[in-house]
Amino acid sequence: MRKYIILTLIFLNIAVVQAFAQKRTITGTVLDEQDNEPLVGASIVETGTTNGTMADADGNFSLSISGNAKSLTVKYIGYITKDIPLTTSNNYKVSLEMETNTLDDIVVVGFGTQTKASVVGAISQVAGKDMEKTATPNLSNALAGRASGVITIMGSGKPGDDDSRILIRGQASPNSADPLVLVDGVVRTDWREIDSNDVESISVLKDASATAVFGVRAGNGVIIITTKRGTKGKPTFKLTSQTAISQAIRLPEYLQSYDYATLYNEACRNDGITPFYSEADLEHYRTGDSPYTHPDNDYYKDFLKKTALQQMINVSASGGTDFVSYYISGNFVTQEGLYRTIENDNYPTNNRYTRYNFRSNLDFNITKSTKVGVDLSARLETRNQANNGSAIFDRIQKMAPNWQPYINPDGSLNNKTRDQFNPIVMISKLGYRWNYTNVFEGSLTLDQNLDVITKGLKLKLLGSIRNTFRSQKYITEEPEAWYYDKNGQYYGDELQRVDIAYSQSKGPALRRTDIQASLNYNRTFNDHTVGALVSYYQDQRIDEFDVPITVLGWATRATYGFKQRYLAEVNAGYNGSTNFAKDKRYAWFPAFSLGWVVSEEGFWKNNIKAVDFLKIRGSYGETGNDKFGSFKYFYEQLYLITPGGDGNQIYWGENPSGNQEKGIYEGKLGNSEVTWERAQKFNIGFDTRMFDSKLSITVDFFQEKRNDILAIPYSIPLILGMGLPTNTNRGLPPGNINKVLNRGIDIEVGFDGKVKDFEYYAKGNFTFARNKFTKIDEENVVYEWESNLNRPIGQIFGLTDLGLYQIDDFKQNADGTLYLDGGFPVLVDGLPTPMFGPVYPGDCRYEDLNGDGVIDKYDVGAIGKSKTPEYSFGLTLGGRFKGFDFSALFQGAGGGNMPLREYAIWEFYTSKNGNGKVMEHHLDRYIPEDPATWETAKYPRLHSGTNANNHQMSTRWLFDRSYVRLKNMEIGYTLPKKVAKKAFMSSCRIFVSGDNLITWDNMMSWDPESSSETGSAYPQMRTWNAGINITF
Repeated sequence: MRKYIILTLIFLNIAVVQAFAQKRTITGTVLDEQDNEPLVGASIVETGTTNGTMADADGNFSLSISGNAKSLTVKYIGYITKDIPLTTSNNYKVSLEMETNTLDDIVVVGFGTQTKASVVGAISQVAGKDMEKTATPNLSNALAGRASGVITIMGSGKPGDDDSRILIRGQASPNSADPLVLVDGVVRTDWREIDSNDVESISVLKDASATAVFGVRAGNGVIIITTKRGTKGKPTFKLTSQTAISQAIRLPEYLQSYDYATLYNEACRNDGITPFYSEADLEHYRTGDSPYTHPDNDYYKDFLKKTALQQMINVSASGGTDFVSYYISGNFVTQEGLYRTIENDNYPTNNRYTRYNFRSNLDFNITKSTKVGVDLSARLETRNQANNGSAIFDRIQKMAPNWQPYINPDGSLNNKTRDQFNPIVMISKLGYRWNYTNVFEGSLTLDQNLDVITKGLKLKLLGSIRNTFRSQKYITEEPEAWYYDKNGQYYGDELQRVDIAYSQSKGPALRRTDIQASLNYNRTFNDHTVGALVSYYQDQRIDEFDVPITVLGWATRATYGFKQRYLAEVNAGYNGSTNFAKDKRYAWFPAFSLGWVVSEEGFWKNNIKAVDFLKIRGSYGETGNDKFGSFKYFYEQLYLITPGGDGNQIYWGENPSGNQEKGIYEGKLGNSEVTWERAQKFNIGFDTRMFDSKLSITVDFFQEKRNDILAIPYSIPLILGMGLPTNTNRGLPPGNINKVLNRGIDIEVGFDGKVKDFEYYAKGNFTFARNKFTKIDEENVVYEWESNLNRPIGQIFGLTDLGLYQIDDFKQNADGTLYLDGGFPVLVDGLPTPMFGPVYPGDCRYEDLNGDGVIDKYDVGAIGKSKTPEYSFGLTLGGRFKGFDFSALFQGAGGGNMPLREYAIWEFYTSKNGNGKVMEHHLDRYIPEDPATWETAKYPRLHSGTNANNHQMSTRWLFDRSYVRLKNMEIGYTLPKKVAKKAFMSSCRIFVSGDNLITWDNMMSWDPESSSETGSAYPQMRTWNAGINITF
């Protein structure tokens, strides 16, 4: 019996020990691996169970677990999930590492940062590493196709002047639609010159909730650029070197001299004049046997190189200690132009852009609670070009192929007239200019933790100064003018030789200062998370030749979250601008937003496993726009000084020939009631992540009502002595009159996955924005189709083309010939009479919109849409396999039209002084002598110069501007670490890439993004690039 009692006691003791062993309490702290900041709200779960808890405001946690638990799983948004093996210890310090795509989850907002899970505004985020893939020195071009809500239009490929126009959610004002851009918290207008290797992230703030803190300047959206900073650790040195060759994507193909002369003779016959070229002339052009008297010039081939060189080098050093962290970089860029280099002993002859960038971001940990930042940057730019460099493309695009030989038989340069320079002369004999821009910037910040007052309170002070200096150096000369005509005769011209002269100038200089002071408060109390912001800022711009421009105000924000489930936010900006009269300078711009994280609800967690995260959010608020163009003080009466010259001086004293002084006269009237535009913005959207966050989707619907748009009151009849208002002349001043409604949708989709060693990803974005005038002050119109009301900004107007007149549209004599009245054909009864000029079979026929029997200005109406696209999109595909990586970006836009005119589309336009060309599409023309062309011709009959009827803007000359472009593709290979280490490198990656590789569109010979309707813009460039990234 005693044995049984002992055994029973033993078993009971074991059972009690096991019962106690089934439960134990684990405590610990969850911190960021880099800066040891607590990760508030981190999830700590007993692995394989639903038993878990969350970290508090200090990152601390306590969790009771079973005795047989093997590990804990710790998660936090934007960080790599970590499993912590359990030992006998009951206290753990957990450090989580940021994910490589953490920028998708940590969002930079106005005057601070937020986690994407808590953001209730509409914000797009682009990582700096994505921007680096595009081999362009211009940051605005690297942004194309990478963010929803952003429409980019790159109008030119000229080195140093290839900025993309940036629109956020389309265009809501006919005045400036440029967004406000901040770099490291400071307003910048020349942000495009920042090296993409120095960019950490770009945030695009789109709705009122995200932008209201910027108030009067935020109506067009806000872009926040954050540059890289150092982190604690050993020094890291990086080198990125790239060499690229660029070539014009598309150049028009003009017909050469024989076809030109043949078609010109046909045009002369059509106009009833004697053909200009004889049969002997045509034979010389056909055989090319007399190049001096009958040249056959191919200007694009002769004066443009096939390729131009581009080089970009970036070096950086980063790292840090307990006291200081640093990021220091230097960058060099050089871009050559397309013009051929023509020898000149006195100066270079090609256009070139050169830039040096320097950046130093230092952070000093003065104490545990005090941090000081010192940021310094500099940029030195040089733009070189011939004095007539901007006109060269315009000139070679206009000149007929048989104009004149470039060089006369005696070796002298052919230079016929002052307004029709030989391209060789323009490039190499009319002088050269250097434009220098030097920018120096410094910022000082203080971040003070005020936990001694109350936990979660922080103070930030910022002061910044930026100086811009510009100077120019010129060389001018003009050569002798001799030309050799087709009869072999030399002729002199009134233009005489001007010897080389040197000159220089300075300015304008610019200084910009910024001052900011902010108090931020963020705290979690159990289930409640609260935040608050109060900030004062002042931005002043001092121009060398103008009075200072100052914007100052206050920004406030209050945020609240309950159980990370219900979110609310209030933002407001109180701003003032010296652009307006004193009593019109200040106003409040409030915004309100709500969010609901549905996936945090119990009914969702327990039933819908595929959707990891779902947040619904909405916002409404008001922002402003004070950008009205180059002129500022519309509230001021303008007085002007007489320009001088006879009759413009005021004479003092008895001698009328002496003491001459300029006078002052009254200019533009002022309007003291002028104030900013007001943008009322509504947004509703959702963010979701599915399938273990592999798939992410963000959708936003938006509407903006832009009120009080500054406009000229065209509806008021002109008063004697008052012309239309401009910046300088007399006239009624602009007022806050017009209104625009802008609506649309933003979509972002991302997906990533992994199959063994192959990782892949896809990112897509789409933006649609359609605007229309809901109120507009315009000249009184007779018919609805003449008005801009209920039509988009930049609506194109023209005639509606109905095809070509056929011979049956005209009265005929009994013998079948055209009946003439006053020497011109007569249309049959019932057809409206064109008032622009006489018409013949094969000329353009237009619709009589008002049915009054004539075609005139009252039949000009809205055609197509605006030149600004209504939608844009981007699709990035990429992957990694072992050491190889690949990415491709497809980008495009649509919903806009481009009207082509003059030399871009019309034949023999202003055919004089050697101007006027013909292209391949002119071959498919209406030929009066060839009945086979009458029904099938796509181009009207030819005329020998500008034609008053055919050369009217109409639907015939309107083209769809939609396109899809392979914007960027990159293939790279990273050497194995063992191999890199042998060469004393931490890592080494070699890569090849290309930009603007393929374009699908319907724009004939012209690029769909080109800014020129006449074809005279510098062409877009295709770039082939090879480079290397080395880390030491």
